[in-house]
Amino acid sequence: MHSDIRLVLTLLVFGLPVAASLQAADPPKVKRVETSTAVYETLVIGEAEYIRIPVLDVVFKARIDTGATTTSIHATDIEMFERDGKPWVRFVVKNPGLKKKYPLEMPVARIAKIKKRGEDGETERPAVELDLTLGEATKPVKVNLADRKGFEYPLLIGRDFLRGLAIVDVSKKYTQKTPGAPVPDKKRGK
Repeated sequence: MHSDIRLVLTLLVFGLPVAASLQAADPPKVKRVETSTAVYETLVIGEAEYIRIPVLDVVFKARIDTGATTTSIHATDIEMFERDGKPWVRFVVKNPGLKKKYPLEMPVARIAKIKKRGEDGETERPAVELDLTLGEATKPVKVNLADRKGFEYPLLIGRDFLRGLAIVDVSKKYTQKTPGAPVPDKKRGK
């Protein structure tokens, strides 16, 4: 038993420097990543951007909110109904910037449960799946239908849309060239 312990100690004392020198002679391969304004094909966007909704063929001003989990759009006249045994919703999307209304009927993608601040209980809000285009990227996202009448932006972009697509630089606005969007006025930041 003592000879086994001596053998182990001898191997540890004399074997470690040999193993260490073998490791040093064959360092691991590391791939370096270049730095740029995009991280792994991720867009760098501002606190507000123009977002195109292809199904409506219209561009909305959108507030980018990394504190919001989900994306919401200004919708009124929201009416749930059934079609072929599945939940659907009829609603009107409003774009105050264009003073236009867009009536739609779509399948319900999910029902969001929203807690109201300062109040007890929850409100249920239907969500529909829409493709949204930011710059050259189009991504499907479940969009809550909400009355955003008192808000400056009819569209609120949450983390569900941003995840894997963009990072936000809050010192910027309207950084992406979304198809159909107005050309930003650099002097006014709009």
